[in-house]
Amino acid sequence: MTGQLTDRYLLAKRIAMDALEIDASGRDDLIARECGGDEVLVREVRWMIAAIENSHTATLPLQPGDTVDLSGSDAQVDAPRHYRLVRRVGEGGMGVVYLAEREDGGFAQQVALKVLNASAIGSPTLLERFVRERQLLARLEHPGIARLLDGGVLTDGQPFLAMEYIEGERIDAWCAHRGLALRERVQLFLKVCAAVEYAHRNLVIHRDLKPANILVDAQGEPRLLDFGIARLIDAEAVETTLTMTGQHALTLAYASPEQIEQQPLTIAVDVYGLGMVLYQLVAGRRPWQHITTPHQLSQAIVTGEIVPPSRSSENHDTGGYAGSPRRTVPADIDAIALKALRRQASERYATVGALADDLRNWLERRPVLARRGRRLYRLRRFLQRNRWPLTAAAALVLSVLAGLGTSLYSLHQARVQQRLAEQRRQQLERMVQFQQSMYDSVDIGAMGHAVVAAAQQQVGAALAPVASSAAPPADGALTKAFAAVQATDIARSAFDTYVVTHTLDNLDHAFPEAPQLATDLRQSLARVLLGIGSYAHAARELRKVIAEREREPAEVHDLLSARADLAQALESQGQTQEAASLYSQIARESEGLAPVDELRIAAKAGSARMLVAQGHQRQALQEQQALYAELKSKLPATDHGLMQLRRDLVDTLVQMGRRSEARIELESLLALDRGVLGAENSETLRATITLAKLLRADGEFERSLALAEQVVAIRQRRLGADHPDTIDARYVAATDATKLANDPASLSRIRGTLQHVVDTRRLRYGPDNPQTVSAMTGLVALVAKQGDIAPTGREAQPYYMQAIALEQVIMDSHVRMLGLDHPHTLLARGSLASLLDKAGRYRQALVQADETLAGQRRTLAPDDPIMLGTLNMIGDIESDLGDWANARDAYRQALAARAQRFGPEAPHSIESASRLYLALVKLRDTSAAADVRKHYLDPVIAMDPATLNAAMRSVRDEAIRMIKP
Repeated sequence: MTGQLTDRYLLAKRIAMDALEIDASGRDDLIARECGGDEVLVREVRWMIAAIENSHTATLPLQPGDTVDLSGSDAQVDAPRHYRLVRRVGEGGMGVVYLAEREDGGFAQQVALKVLNASAIGSPTLLERFVRERQLLARLEHPGIARLLDGGVLTDGQPFLAMEYIEGERIDAWCAHRGLALRERVQLFLKVCAAVEYAHRNLVIHRDLKPANILVDAQGEPRLLDFGIARLIDAEAVETTLTMTGQHALTLAYASPEQIEQQPLTIAVDVYGLGMVLYQLVAGRRPWQHITTPHQLSQAIVTGEIVPPSRSSENHDTGGYAGSPRRTVPADIDAIALKALRRQASERYATVGALADDLRNWLERRPVLARRGRRLYRLRRFLQRNRWPLTAAAALVLSVLAGLGTSLYSLHQARVQQRLAEQRRQQLERMVQFQQSMYDSVDIGAMGHAVVAAAQQQVGAALAPVASSAAPPADGALTKAFAAVQATDIARSAFDTYVVTHTLDNLDHAFPEAPQLATDLRQSLARVLLGIGSYAHAARELRKVIAEREREPAEVHDLLSARADLAQALESQGQTQEAASLYSQIARESEGLAPVDELRIAAKAGSARMLVAQGHQRQALQEQQALYAELKSKLPATDHGLMQLRRDLVDTLVQMGRRSEARIELESLLALDRGVLGAENSETLRATITLAKLLRADGEFERSLALAEQVVAIRQRRLGADHPDTIDARYVAATDATKLANDPASLSRIRGTLQHVVDTRRLRYGPDNPQTVSAMTGLVALVAKQGDIAPTGREAQPYYMQAIALEQVIMDSHVRMLGLDHPHTLLARGSLASLLDKAGRYRQALVQADETLAGQRRTLAPDDPIMLGTLNMIGDIESDLGDWANARDAYRQALAARAQRFGPEAPHSIESASRLYLALVKLRDTSAAADVRKHYLDPVIAMDPATLNAAMRSVRDEAIRMIKP
């Protein structure tokens, strides 16, 4: 019956369109001739002609003051078309849909009548979108898309659409209620794909694909509804503003990352939507269905980390998809769904047709493109696809086995040759490894110093005759000049240029018949460049390796290995975003490897490090702890990957302010590093400098400075003065020295060091790189201290203003790169508040401090040390304003939390106690003041200052000052 109605509708539409092409005077004859006496068909044709002509009377957009009755009780179209509303069947973001009956003489038809809801009155944008839906639907004629039957304006001027009424059930519920098998679900889903692909061919993107917009009718055919937010593929760029989430022109739970980020949309958004529908059909739930808040859901969508359908929580107990227990979701379907839902649009299927082709590959037991490159998988699919022909072939082979005896000798010979080839391959791999180990063992520092020493000796000998016949050179001038030469940098440049680069330039010419061997050697040399710190050059060579392995057939492991090396090079250069993307790609593609495979471990560990760099410390810590728990029982404690993971754990704990946990873990790891790797190994030095940073954070500046200076000396000798690792150690030493210095001369000298660190990092990484901004933070602390020790307030003011200007630059960079609520941004805002307070700009300082505390309460734990420091700072500002009651409340909160977290005798606790004591004295609360003195101040005052470190001596001195009358 449905097919007959469709044919009749198409016939009526053709006749109506032909009639519109001629003058009105000749239309009656054409209609009578084409309809052949069918009066019902005549009425249908005349109704269509009237609908088309009347639809041109719509004038949009309506003015905000227009009054429109949208209750439905008076809704009817201009004569001769009349609709009777039966019931409301749905309501969306911009329209109300009624089941209505069109009555025209003897002709009656049920339709879905859609009009704007009351909230759209005064919204030109929604009215324009409503008209666009009518224009889009008018160009779509496909059995899988609900047809537009009529459109125009109501008698009150309100636009309407009359669409084919679909009596059906949403696709996911339809499948679940009938317990459809997976193959049947996929076959049904392919029909949806065909409808979407047809829309794309007609240059229309749907943009809101979800199960609620796909109904399955009584004949089991899916029908695509609601093009309310669709747009033309070739529409003007300004149209993209209509997709803003703030205007709700999308369904957030099914939105793609580019919709969340308000980027220009392509057909990739519909590929993503189909991926969501496929995921729900096979898993019985959406990705992130457990997330209930819009902010968290948006973050999850943009992050793009999706659990495969086979591991979805609804299927966890049964291992099956919804409605079909104990049936597992195949890995192929996992791969197809995840490829359609890739974070980057360029990584998804290029078209809906490609997605459909991959699903057909699965139905036909052919390899799917989403899992390309896995040889055993392709072989298994071939066997499944050709089981009967192969069975017949096996029977034939069995019948002729007697004739194969003469081939056994040839087979034996072939195996001998294979063993010889394998031996040669192993020998070649040993040669490559030997070459790399020899290059890696070159001590760049020793080479540089030897070159400089020889040059100094020869220059001195050459100048000796000149000195004997003229005035001798200044005493020690030659020695001082050569001491200023950066020997390691010279050696690195020479080794890179004349050894590694020279070898690389000749690779392709030396192995024209063995390009794969040349590629392996190039990767080996790139690792040498990584080892000597030539990161940019290493990255260039690794990109060549990856391009070659992607162009020519290569083992998946080899390709992933080159990508992992490139990610390391990018990470070392501070290119966080690209490195994070690469690590995530490697992690996805290494899922099929063994749990202890070094590439899988490196990729997952690298992804976690990038989360830390992007400010997602909690998520990073969870992933690192889970990976460590998985591996520690499977690998020895000395395994390189496991030790690296423990270093990453320490770094994350430090970033989160959990210093005591980090210090315990690090002290154990550092002892292991020294025993396994040696005291001067780069990883040992990295652990040492991290311990120095922890000591600095705990106020043990003397110990921290001693460790940092040891590392500086070793790294400068081995790597050079301007190597990033040397600069890092020098920065730690300079910040320790800043804390310990109390005279202008020392601070001026340290300022020169910190300025050099800032300039070097800015030149290497750029002004907004975290490494550059971190060095600027240290410089701010030093300039502020120069103001603190200035003899008078007038002399101090210029230093404070310089520090404020620097801190404003830091905060602006963090806001631009990280966002308002990132921990680094909040830390910079708090520092700015402290500097404004020192400069006497108390009201401005309090505004910044309050904003800092509000942001920290949204993002940090209640007892986070950074937030407790902010509370203490608010107390200081309120004290400077003379509001001792507010100061008392802030100090009291800070003291309670600090004493609970660090202990009553910790430096931070004593700091808050001393200032709370003063506030209580100012408020004449002598009883409370005496209690604070008894429990906190008197015990620390009684300590022997000779046994205390700098931080404890400082807070003890402050406590003594507070209790003096």
